[in-house]
Amino acid sequence: MVEEKELGHEDGTLPSPPAYSNEAVLDDDIYGVLILLGFNGQTENRATSKRYLTKKTLKRREVPNGIKKCTVHNTTNSDSKLIKDKSRHTVSFHSDQNKSVVIEYGPDNTKDMFQIGRASDDQIDFTVIDTWMFLPEHSDAAVPSRPQLELLEKGDRTSTISRFACRILIDRENSNKAYLYAAGFDSHHNISINQKSLKWTKPNGEVDGLTTNGVLILHPNKDDLMDDSVEKPMYKWREVSINGDVYEPRVTRSSSAKGVYVPELTNMLQDGTLIDLCGATILWRTADGLERSPKMRELEMALDRLNAGKPQCPVNLNTLVIPKKRNGRSTSRRQPYVYLQCGHVQGKHEWGVHVTSGQRSGKCPICLVESERIVQLSMGMEPSFHLDSGVLDHAFNPCGHMASKQTV
Repeated sequence: MVEEKELGHEDGTLPSPPAYSNEAVLDDDIYGVLILLGFNGQTENRATSKRYLTKKTLKRREVPNGIKKCTVHNTTNSDSKLIKDKSRHTVSFHSDQNKSVVIEYGPDNTKDMFQIGRASDDQIDFTVIDTWMFLPEHSDAAVPSRPQLELLEKGDRTSTISRFACRILIDRENSNKAYLYAAGFDSHHNISINQKSLKWTKPNGEVDGLTTNGVLILHPNKDDLMDDSVEKPMYKWREVSINGDVYEPRVTRSSSAKGVYVPELTNMLQDGTLIDLCGATILWRTADGLERSPKMRELEMALDRLNAGKPQCPVNLNTLVIPKKRNGRSTSRRQPYVYLQCGHVQGKHEWGVHVTSGQRSGKCPICLVESERIVQLSMGMEPSFHLDSGVLDHAFNPCGHMASKQTV
């Protein structure tokens, strides 16, 4: 069973911000939540289609649909009976010698499978389209808007997300055992790796491959999160194969040469793992992790405490008010702005500021450092992204959303 939260109502009206909190994950059947990055807890989109969702709650299915490898077939490319047999799941690797290796999967009642992709087919549990479609044209603000599907229809832009991007298998008795695999099954229960796709035979004789634009994964380093005494290194993205092995990223997303195999890393999702589908990024939060995260009310109280301190603009000498969400049309001098180069926060003023194509830049009056971007400071209101409800003394660069030090 999969619960869904849509970006808009069917009558086209704007919904109120979702009262989404960790209270909803106390259900023992909930494995975790997939959250699409870029919406800050808001659902301002007027899309009426079922496809455009911001998050998915994955729950234990009434009937398990897990699968596991059982048989390997060597066939010709013209022999499609096995591939089109909907009664079984297959992964077919096609070569240019009119030969195919077809891996047949059998039922695994200890697992539940969930699929993610751009397609709206019934077997896709979480339909995701490119995040850029939800952004207003010629805007730097990360504010959801109506999907720009007409750009795809005109051929001006093409989606980089695969129709059947990836799949997740979760242990029904231990939800911490959730594994990510590149590529998802189509309506015929087949994953087809064509002749031009990147594939290879592993030393153990198994055939594996990568999807066209790849599925990247980034695990949080739990040890680094708990240790404030060390300088934290930049996390590294890795690529997941169709069989679930982990590799260094390719030089480019669609390169015909795979990266170096990283045997010490696993495709098992952790609380806070990011999944990049080349056009959209998804955050995975486990049920246990969300129970430890703050509720919406706790975030609102943290913001209230910050505003109660009456932060002052050092230039205008007026009180600043940090909003819950960004307003692209705000002209208030009480709206705080952050200079991304130095991190200083001030109200809206014109000292040393240049506006080019709607984007503010300029010299900070405090330290005289030039910043290419000056952005509105606003609260990050998606509870799933927060690790605690501590002091809101940090912000993400380049969007300007505020959170605690541990979260950032």
